[in-house]
Amino acid sequence: MEQKASSFSLIVPADLLALRTVQAFVSESADLYGFEEKTRFSLIAEEAFVHHLSRLKREDSDSPITVRTSADEKYFIISFSDKGMPFGSEKELDRFDKTELAIIRANCTRLDWVNHGKGGKEMRILISRPQKDITQYELPFETTGVKTVSSENIVIERLNTEYCHQISMLIYKTYGYSYPNDDLYYPETIKRLNETGKLISVVARDVSADRIVGHYALEIYDNPCVAEFGQAAVDTDYRGFGILIRLRDRVEKAAVKQGIHAVFSQPVTSHIRTQKTNEKFGSRVCGISFGLVPKELNFRKMGIQPLAQRETCMLCVKVLEKGERTVFVPREYEEIVSAIYENINLPFQFGPEGEPEGAASVDSNFYPNWGFGKISVLKIGRDFSEKFSEAVFELRYIAKADIIFLDITVNCPGISKAVGLVEQKGFFFVGLAPALLNGADAIRFEYMNTLIDTSRIIAYSGFAKRILKFCSEKMREALM
Repeated sequence: MEQKASSFSLIVPADLLALRTVQAFVSESADLYGFEEKTRFSLIAEEAFVHHLSRLKREDSDSPITVRTSADEKYFIISFSDKGMPFGSEKELDRFDKTELAIIRANCTRLDWVNHGKGGKEMRILISRPQKDITQYELPFETTGVKTVSSENIVIERLNTEYCHQISMLIYKTYGYSYPNDDLYYPETIKRLNETGKLISVVARDVSADRIVGHYALEIYDNPCVAEFGQAAVDTDYRGFGILIRLRDRVEKAAVKQGIHAVFSQPVTSHIRTQKTNEKFGSRVCGISFGLVPKELNFRKMGIQPLAQRETCMLCVKVLEKGERTVFVPREYEEIVSAIYENINLPFQFGPEGEPEGAASVDSNFYPNWGFGKISVLKIGRDFSEKFSEAVFELRYIAKADIIFLDITVNCPGISKAVGLVEQKGFFFVGLAPALLNGADAIRFEYMNTLIDTSRIIAYSGFAKRILKFCSEKMREALM
């Protein structure tokens, strides 16, 4: 085993007898980089090594296999390389290859396939490195209420990253370990996200105690046109001072400064408190996200009992850039889409139906902490059916997503045929998302691998109730 610049490499013959050596190499490397679960890495190594042996046998190649392990600030990286036949593109990989790698896909953060020309091919497995969560820091946890609380001592300000550990403490105190976005339990992650601009955190600080008592954030997507309000928490000892409203106001000003076109929020439907707050700040309902949040999310520290099913959220938006747009939607959805545009006060006109042109652009992602997948159709092309079907297969049967959200651009013709296909696969309409796809509006659909009792859903505004009724009927039709 050779060490060079914090990396290790091992070369073995393409022989099953080398399996135990490979497993030990990967497991010990993982241990050096801070992981404790050696059994998990032994299984990952076995699956990757056997996969390479199988490919080399099919290719009639006797190339040795090089195993490398390394790490950067964020990832532990396991690499398997050989000089057999090059890979096709990831989308062209044989479907059996994908199903064979179920253990790796379930445990890795990212899986890359890389061709190196004459240097051969590489399967690269990236796994997020362990970090200290808030309970591992030697910090005092407040277990009793604050004796004196005054609104005069509370200031609203951008997060000073020296206080990141207090954000994690606040989330832990509010939600326990049930908050599905686990980034908030890691102070170093909060710091990195704020420093890189992926997160804009605004906090309420009690200057008399030098204590963070509230948090609200703007999450910046890879798409610079949109962001999301969220990650809200207020210390139970400081409720009743309007802190959440003050935080939201400051975050919205940050969104305007960033040049964001539209800011989304997804208030829960197990109660109406956050829905009312969104309405008060001018966010308007544009859809509904059935079963967005895992049912394990626990609201008990907020005095709200969790549902016995995945939590449904209203999809709300505040549009900051209101240029008129031409949109293409199937005729059967023109009425509800018109109503949504009017509700969010956004000018539009319908374009004529047409045929799709060129190649489709379809992206898909799975979010394991939330248990849902997402498919984004940035362009409807002639090969849409093939690319869409492959994305659905990966999310439904390989990732085993409970929920799949589908966003289809409405800025190009050919949408009627695309919608007809997605509805045949069990997807149903759940709303409209302005500017979501690189500035283009999206019509949104959803597929469910779980059941939602819509009678438990509480909608606040009249339009929210209309959206709930319409989309619930579409869901029932899809499930029949």
